[in-house]
Amino acid sequence: MSGVGSDAGGAAPPSDSTPPTGSPYSQSAPAAPADGGASGQPARASDQREATPVTFTPFTKAAAAGEAPSAASAAAAATATPTPAGPDGERIRRLPTVDGGDPLVKEYAQRFLATCAMRTFSWLWLLLGLAAAIGGGLAGNHLQGPVQPLVGERGPVSILLNDHLGNSLGVIVGMTVGAFLCSTLGVIINWRRVPTGQEPWFGYLIAILIYLPFYDPLIALGVVGGVLTLVYFAAIAFRLLALVVGGNLGLRSEELPEPVGGWPLYTVLVPLYKERNVAKNILVNLGKLDYPRDRLDVKFLLEADDPETLQAIKEAGIPPWAEVVIVPAGQPKTKPRACNHGLVSARGDFLVIFDAEDRPEIDQLKQAVLAFGKLGIDVVCLQAQLAYHNHRQNMLTRWFALEYNVWFRRYLSGLVALGVPIPLGGTSNHFRTAVLREIGGWDPFNVTEDCDLGVRLYMQGYQTKTLNSTTWEEANSRVGNWLRQRSRWLKGYMITHLVWARRPWLLVWKLNPWGALGFILSVYCVSSLAALNLLLWAITGVYITLLAIDYSHGIPLWDLLSTRDESHERLSWQMVFHGRYEDAHLSLLSQVFFVASVCLLFGNLAFILINALAGRRPGQRGLWLAALISPLYWVLISLAAWKGLWQLIFKPHYWEKTVHGLDHEPPKG
Repeated sequence: MSGVGSDAGGAAPPSDSTPPTGSPYSQSAPAAPADGGASGQPARASDQREATPVTFTPFTKAAAAGEAPSAASAAAAATATPTPAGPDGERIRRLPTVDGGDPLVKEYAQRFLATCAMRTFSWLWLLLGLAAAIGGGLAGNHLQGPVQPLVGERGPVSILLNDHLGNSLGVIVGMTVGAFLCSTLGVIINWRRVPTGQEPWFGYLIAILIYLPFYDPLIALGVVGGVLTLVYFAAIAFRLLALVVGGNLGLRSEELPEPVGGWPLYTVLVPLYKERNVAKNILVNLGKLDYPRDRLDVKFLLEADDPETLQAIKEAGIPPWAEVVIVPAGQPKTKPRACNHGLVSARGDFLVIFDAEDRPEIDQLKQAVLAFGKLGIDVVCLQAQLAYHNHRQNMLTRWFALEYNVWFRRYLSGLVALGVPIPLGGTSNHFRTAVLREIGGWDPFNVTEDCDLGVRLYMQGYQTKTLNSTTWEEANSRVGNWLRQRSRWLKGYMITHLVWARRPWLLVWKLNPWGALGFILSVYCVSSLAALNLLLWAITGVYITLLAIDYSHGIPLWDLLSTRDESHERLSWQMVFHGRYEDAHLSLLSQVFFVASVCLLFGNLAFILINALAGRRPGQRGLWLAALISPLYWVLISLAAWKGLWQLIFKPHYWEKTVHGLDHEPPKG
């Protein structure tokens, strides 16, 4: 079922998990794959607007309502002054530690304790949920009345279980009520700390998965298989719907008139870690930007233990419109932590993040400024398109390019059209700086801070749109390097879900039911189903093999699928309970699930076709073969999901380093 997992799970770390150990960063997760409107390609007619002069006034919702800025915003504005050149002409600022740590991390954790990823899961409340579900099941069984006696000779364990859990309907209803009460209690008790409203539901699922096989193994298989089928069906249908309604390349101005009052000050954050090989490249690429140099506020954000990158930037020459900010030593060592330090001293009305290997189109800043000027005050973020310049290097880079093209050229705009939260890409997202400060910046504990921020903006009532301007990046050309990057992305998607689902009913109320469904299908399902894919593909492969063996012995295919015929010795199992001696309810359910499974098969085939048709972009060729064999890429994604799941349990905040500068290797594959 690769269509769901093709871009993005599981258990989570204990509630008392401490802030992480060292974790290098460089490139952040995409909302999933990236795309990019082709350079110079006009937007659709509905997005083309008359190029009239616009005036910019920095504002937030609070400012629009006449409210005073928050203390954090005021403090940040007070420190947002240019850094004077040092004695040797260098613009380098070293930020001190406070009490041996990073003061911004401590401040963020205190201010956003209920929604930050410092603690991702509580095993204690999972066990409490499991106990509540079992207790509720026992109560429900008793309230339903006497149980049906077992037929034939049974052991004492079977008799005991039947006496206390024999009324299946009462048990399941009781388990559900018990989990609901425990979840509500976890939210109320921990409302001002870290709410634990979702962990009891994981305990409830464990209780159900234990109970059903004891009650009836056949029914257990039917229920589990049916639920998974329906979840997959919903996820794939949602993805296809977004792709169908998407395709709007975003906002773009064919002319670039200077706004009334001149071009506003623009802050560019460039977080770097261990990027000596490409540090000079980002300086060159930023130097090509078509934007007044006196209106640029570029900040290279470096870690204190990275003298090699600092030396590389110094050797390349720090331009007068840029400065180096060396963030204080501290944990977690993540990209969002560094970005928050850049946000504190940002002087621009607008702000954008570029990664070390990025090559933004030269007019991207002007395009963003003009787009903001034509949009309402609720639109506070513009996601530019991402694409890969080294797509022909080998098969892996071709797959990566296909994925990004579909994601950014169709899927993200589809999410905008559907009105659900937008999981942002980690680069080339443009913000109104004041609003970004107002909501607290990035979560330093989340390894996909971009996805998390997209959800938070939606929660606060703000909107995100897409910008038809492309930033070219370097696709990972080595499998090991790619797995490190993708496992971090998928781990971060699961962390984002765990963080925002701590208060399930508040999530639904804040996002509205449709937005909450979109959040689950585009964030949770991306990571969890990607991990589950590998297991389901293995089962499917075994089943097809056994089915082929039985079919080669002369048994008709439909008989193999639908008949429990004792006259044939067979290896494969029955999928559809169709005979007259079958249970009527189970027969109907099996037929529904069989049809849904067939639909899922064709849904995955549809994603291959989508990759072939929508995965291309002007200037990129040689992607047809990669599209046709893209299921092999889905297997890699599933492997990355399992690695991310393992790290979610044991190293939730660890940021694996992605090595850049490999695009000079000769093409392969």
